[in-house]
Amino acid sequence: MRRPMVTALAEEAAKYGTIVIAINRPLCPFTTIFRKPGRIRELMGRARPKKLHENLYLYSPRYFLHDFVAGKSGLLESINLAILRRGLRRILGRLDITEIAPIVWYYYPQQGYVTRLFPGSFNIYEIYDNLTDIQGREIPYLVSMEKRWRGAVDLVLTANEDIFNRYGRKYEIAWVFGNGLARDIFEKLVSDRSESWPGADKIGRPRVGYAGMVSDRLDWELIRKLAGERPNWQFVFAGRIDDAGIPGEFNSFKNVHFTGEYKHEMVPAILGSFDAAILPYRDNDFFHSFKPLKFYEYAAAGLPTVSTRSDELKLFSAEFVKNVPGKTDKWLEAIETQLRADRSRMKEIGREIASRHIWDNMGAELLSKLKKHLESL
Repeated sequence: MRRPMVTALAEEAAKYGTIVIAINRPLCPFTTIFRKPGRIRELMGRARPKKLHENLYLYSPRYFLHDFVAGKSGLLESINLAILRRGLRRILGRLDITEIAPIVWYYYPQQGYVTRLFPGSFNIYEIYDNLTDIQGREIPYLVSMEKRWRGAVDLVLTANEDIFNRYGRKYEIAWVFGNGLARDIFEKLVSDRSESWPGADKIGRPRVGYAGMVSDRLDWELIRKLAGERPNWQFVFAGRIDDAGIPGEFNSFKNVHFTGEYKHEMVPAILGSFDAAILPYRDNDFFHSFKPLKFYEYAAAGLPTVSTRSDELKLFSAEFVKNVPGKTDKWLEAIETQLRADRSRMKEIGREIASRHIWDNMGAELLSKLKKHLESL
């Protein structure tokens, strides 16, 4: 979830008198109906900036054709750019922004064309995932786009050291930015005063919980074996279900619970209902370099955690987060250990970890460093 990071960054940017415009993925009149039906009303409406905070606006632009198609034709891409540039210039004028060469920050390699929107702009490309599928295989299209726009990027930010070593070193200037959590969520998680979560009322204990996207990124075969081996443990999966077929595969399991999507402000109550937390991702190269945002929420809540092997999570206390291979016996042993862990001790360790990864602190440090860099140019 990038919105908490963008919000925190905007709050810090306000100290520099800067306005931040967060731009949604542009809407294509031809593909939105099929690919993003939930945004059809947005497509039909007038493109206006929505004020989210004092200096933060959200804007949903339009373009002529989806960038996957337009990127294969210089003419179509130029048409897209002209439409986007005109829309953004109109929005900048409405907000009384006179900057002709703003900082442009993008996440997806296929959107590198945004580096051409404003001549003279300072272009930041943030890489927070490897350019691979969940099996760890490189996606040729994404790799080709990353290479195509490499020369137009002034600064690369990466989510962790592994991504820095894999991609960042190919750029003249690259910094590790990291992942974190919002301060308000951190403070609620460490307060020990979270509300009760109705979703857990009828679920017994001990509760082994996961809070996040319920998708094929998780190792469902492993989860099936764990639930079968420990029918007295209650496995709770809270979050939006990306594949509607997943819950049906567990109809015969009385100890596997899918509680559905939740609002982010419910995170403290949800995590407060767990006895131990899990990050049961697939055990492959993609996830070995993965640094999940939700880990910091687990840490702030003081939840002893078990995770699929992760080079990044190995940097933290092995007492707090157990990194284990995708083998049933190893997972059972690790979960047993975490369920017996001293919760006072876990809160102490976890909160110290989380306190070093709060978005506004990270944003302040980044903007200070960026200011010095820009002044040196």
